[in-house]
Amino acid sequence: MKTNILVALILGLIGIVFLAGGAAASINTVSNTVNCEVCGMTISKTDISTIQVVTPDGVTHWACSPICAAELAIYYQNDVINAKCYVSGRTIQINVVNGSITSVLVTPSSPQDNVQVVSSGDTMTSKFVSTSSYANQLLQTFSSNPNATILTLQQTFMMAQNMLAMKTPSYSAVQIPTLNYALMITGGILFAAAPVSWSLLKKRTTP
Repeated sequence: MKTNILVALILGLIGIVFLAGGAAASINTVSNTVNCEVCGMTISKTDISTIQVVTPDGVTHWACSPICAAELAIYYQNDVINAKCYVSGRTIQINVVNGSITSVLVTPSSPQDNVQVVSSGDTMTSKFVSTSSYANQLLQTFSSNPNATILTLQQTFMMAQNMLAMKTPSYSAVQIPTLNYALMITGGILFAAAPVSWSLLKKRTTP
């Protein structure tokens, strides 16, 4: 194979790999991650700790923790909090009307159901659990933290109400990493350089 064709092919292939890799990574970031509308932390949509707050118009708002979810629920007034027990993975649904809890449903249900929040002292690392036993079990993992505690849903909502007075929830788009842009730009340059290199090398080898 002639040198000019080989170089052009190599540049083109490398360019395609970089371009496709950067684009795929960017699509994955936008599709699978969101920002908590309260604290702004980037979270995975499929993480067991990630919580959805769904309003009557069908819009899903995202939160990283029970306290952030409670803030959203109070802010939007009428909504449903969809979460999972951090220990068992069971589904937790909390119905909110006029900013107050009206019902709590755990699926599958159990006679021991008692939805609570375990807080390590940091609102962003608090977790929903579906029973008191699970709450005590999870609290043990925070035993070295003197601020770790178990909160009822009512206490969680009271805390969220106080925090809501200091900051209004807002949507912010997930930022695509700079590396992804660099890969796509580099890939585009290499791909564009392929025919140029072919032409230049052809002229050099033409008698």
